[in-house]
Amino acid sequence: MTATSSTVWRPFYDEPLFVPELLHGPDTVPGLLRDRIVGYLTRVAEIRRAPLHTCTAFNALHFGFDLDAHGYRAEVLAPDLFVQVAAEQQERPVLPVGTFVHIDRGGRRSLLAEVVARYGADPAVDDDGWVPAALSGAPPGRDEPDGTRTGVERVILDVEAFGAPLTAADYTELDRLRRRGQVLDARGHLTGPVHYPAGNGGRDDVALYGAYLLGPARPLLLGGPLGGLLTDPGDGRVLTAALHQALRTIDQLLDTARTLRRWHGYAISRARFKQRRRVGWPGLPAADVDDVVGAVRRSGPQPRYTGVWPLLAARVAGDGMDADPLELAGAADVLVHTNLTAADLVAEAIDGLLPGGVHLRVDDVWQAGGLWRAQREPIPATVLAADPRTPLGLGHQPAVQDSLEPSETGSASSAGGRQPAPPEPPAEHGVPKGEETIPGEDGTPGEDAAAGEEPGENLSDLVVVRDSLVVYTVALRESHWNAGELPLPEQAADVLADGLLIMQLHHDGETLDESEQIQRISRDGTVLTGISWPWSFYPGIKVTVAAARNATRLSVTTTLLDQPLPYGDHYRWETNTAILAAAIGADQPPPQPTAPPEAPEPLPVNTSQRHRGVPQLRGLIIAALRRHGAPGAFQARRLTGPQLLAALFGPDLVAPPLMWEVIYTCDRLVDAGKLTKESGATSPGRLGSGGPDVFVWWPDDTARRNAHQNTPRDAVLAGRVREHWVPPFCRLLQPGHQASDTARQAYAAWVVEVRGPDADTNLPAGYTFVRGQLRGAGESAGLLRLAAEP
Repeated sequence: MTATSSTVWRPFYDEPLFVPELLHGPDTVPGLLRDRIVGYLTRVAEIRRAPLHTCTAFNALHFGFDLDAHGYRAEVLAPDLFVQVAAEQQERPVLPVGTFVHIDRGGRRSLLAEVVARYGADPAVDDDGWVPAALSGAPPGRDEPDGTRTGVERVILDVEAFGAPLTAADYTELDRLRRRGQVLDARGHLTGPVHYPAGNGGRDDVALYGAYLLGPARPLLLGGPLGGLLTDPGDGRVLTAALHQALRTIDQLLDTARTLRRWHGYAISRARFKQRRRVGWPGLPAADVDDVVGAVRRSGPQPRYTGVWPLLAARVAGDGMDADPLELAGAADVLVHTNLTAADLVAEAIDGLLPGGVHLRVDDVWQAGGLWRAQREPIPATVLAADPRTPLGLGHQPAVQDSLEPSETGSASSAGGRQPAPPEPPAEHGVPKGEETIPGEDGTPGEDAAAGEEPGENLSDLVVVRDSLVVYTVALRESHWNAGELPLPEQAADVLADGLLIMQLHHDGETLDESEQIQRISRDGTVLTGISWPWSFYPGIKVTVAAARNATRLSVTTTLLDQPLPYGDHYRWETNTAILAAAIGADQPPPQPTAPPEAPEPLPVNTSQRHRGVPQLRGLIIAALRRHGAPGAFQARRLTGPQLLAALFGPDLVAPPLMWEVIYTCDRLVDAGKLTKESGATSPGRLGSGGPDVFVWWPDDTARRNAHQNTPRDAVLAGRVREHWVPPFCRLLQPGHQASDTARQAYAAWVVEVRGPDADTNLPAGYTFVRGQLRGAGESAGLLRLAAEP
């Protein structure tokens, strides 16, 4: 039977449904084939207790989840290749969703399982669901001295993934493991400390699972159909591109499935969701789920962060007397249903507000089964501008934590369309009307004067944008360093809000203490006071400052030089050398020829001047991303335009024109190769996929290349995929038949090739082996002979 047949796919009977089209993107999958893949995955989602995830959907297609047997075929997959989980293990590595595990208690009995969900279980989460704001969106775990992290996770296993129901012996072993509490908790979950490798965010299951399959599980991966679809599966670059493309294609096929509902990587049957909304689960009626959703709506004077898991756990006795819907794989099903119920509620909010003037949004989909943020009016427009089903991690980001009261103008009357429209074209950024250039860097007396202290004397690169943004550079004198002061040009003093201010300081190339990075300061006329400058600062060092109208936060950064100044290795930042030389008693370096002012860099084709952005903001934007960005693979940091505006100028600033200036500046950084951009275009069927574009900072070019080696996937895979090819696979035999010697020999040669010389070369009992062939060629070309038993 071919892969395009309209019947539901039967692994180990039919040809593999993991076909070459999956390696070319979702747009290349024909309609009939798409329907068959989605139909099969929908049946898997309906049969299993746990929701599907992109990773487990990949497993079902690649390793073959048998609908009749209600599980994978362990005899074909070689469990010795699974991750071994020992009962005595105190700290384990990350087990991403999709991982096959072998739980070994050291005796004769063991259990096989598949990781079907994974959530944070930080002990700081209270039993009533209350969560410290700083935990929401935070990287998992705590920093260790060696650069790694250690945290606590709840890993939900499906112990019936290799056949349901369990045998009596397996039930006995499972019950023993749950009672002992050494490897599984009372609900059958793998809960405990986890060790995260250095440089890994620890949250992205698709990225983590892909790395696992390409690393220690490579023999397991090559034993499936993917390797057979490649002309050279030993080429790591090609294999990586093929795996990532297959995961992406499967993910988007799940997105477009009308029979499924999605929640951030997970997928459940739409029919099952409707049924659960009506009747709930044994031990957890639908009314209790509604009560949990009502609890996450609780708010106070400050935003409240509430975890879903502890609220559900409190609703279920879990004492063994009644059914416990949170035990084993069913816990993942309940969590996804509850979060979808809350998501449906916020989708119906008018202008982003629920009755009572409460804005509810998911802020973290990983910690405690999902953290929801509830806030009463007024709401910052930058928060309302984002889809409430898209997690922003507002709690963790110091720049957008709610240490400041929202301004009255923060109410979201302008947020009806979720993202404000671009403003009218701002003034040009050369020397527009109302913009002033202060003497300094161009060889004017302001640069060379070392004795005067007049305000503005050492200011340079002053830019005023539409009377709402001031960016300037100032060289600090020794008196500024000693007194804890920062001079302000009049234009900046005019735009800043009254009262206490927050200064966010970034020292390029240096790690500052938290108390130095975020400082509460005051303003006295044209001077900011109460600043604690870092000890590595010195007279003459230049800082770039950005201040926005009515903002309570200003951003300050230094700029690291490629080479230290001639006065010593300590002097490594952009500096007014005249001030520095006078302060340390050194000779001034000979004056350098005055270079002509640099012409503005050309804009990309079809980009207007209104989209140039503010070049002086670039360093500050990169600094904000490095400090506040959501962590990702290869130490990347991600923020949206609204998040960057809040990071630079505080969460209470409502300034759509300024937000667009930030976005335009980010776009120009993308053009210059300093950032990358991930489109926020809506993906049909996926909740929260219609948010703003995400800008990504990478620590170096190597990280960018490693993370984006899948970008030219089509180029990498060109000519490397066997088109119209059926990869090798094991087929179940009908009763009364056995595999031929030719099939056994072919299997032995194949398994040594993909799994190594130590692999078991015996063909599993009850199976034959079908070698790779052109689709539609059948088995008539001498590739296989079935011999009847005597």
